[in-house]
Amino acid sequence: MELSKQKQTEAKKLNVTIQYLVMADLMSIGYSENDAYIIAYPENEALSVQQNNSIRNNIVESVKFKKLYDSRRSRVKDGVAAPVQLEEVELVSTEEVMKEILRSAKQQPVGSKERADLFAKYNEIKAKNEQGTEDETDTINFVFPLKCNQCPLLYAYNEYLKENNLKEVRPVEMGRIMSISHKIIQAAMDAEE
Repeated sequence: MELSKQKQTEAKKLNVTIQYLVMADLMSIGYSENDAYIIAYPENEALSVQQNNSIRNNIVESVKFKKLYDSRRSRVKDGVAAPVQLEEVELVSTEEVMKEILRSAKQQPVGSKERADLFAKYNEIKAKNEQGTEDETDTINFVFPLKCNQCPLLYAYNEYLKENNLKEVRPVEMGRIMSISHKIIQAAMDAEE
């Protein structure tokens, strides 16, 4: 995760990782442990649920993180950082996380590195979301009819015959037509080679 120099310097000064800093800040303004972990450690998305739970619990239970979280939470309570009201916005989905990132990005000054980083993070999550959606729609299912007269191929073929003023094919004749057609198609394919 690449954050601004200011945040990198702050993390270095506190002797913690940037991910710890991000996670503690998010939790201090009302994010759940899980939501804060997901945002702070996007690279762990590929890990199993058990592995992520174990890593998150180790982080939250560490003395270093508890100390950092307590100091960040007290800053928010003292008014150093204005708390965000999340009672009506419960971050349970990727879309909600994306909305929150977009809201935060829009609050940053135009042209700032923080704003650019948040927009980049938003686009990264959006691209992953769209990629997952595309994978789902690439599947093509074929359903074969139970009866020959319900076959879409027969129906389309008969429509073609009607349009050309030719005699329609009965469903029982389709097997013979397909065996004859196969020979013709195979001969045409062999001729192309």
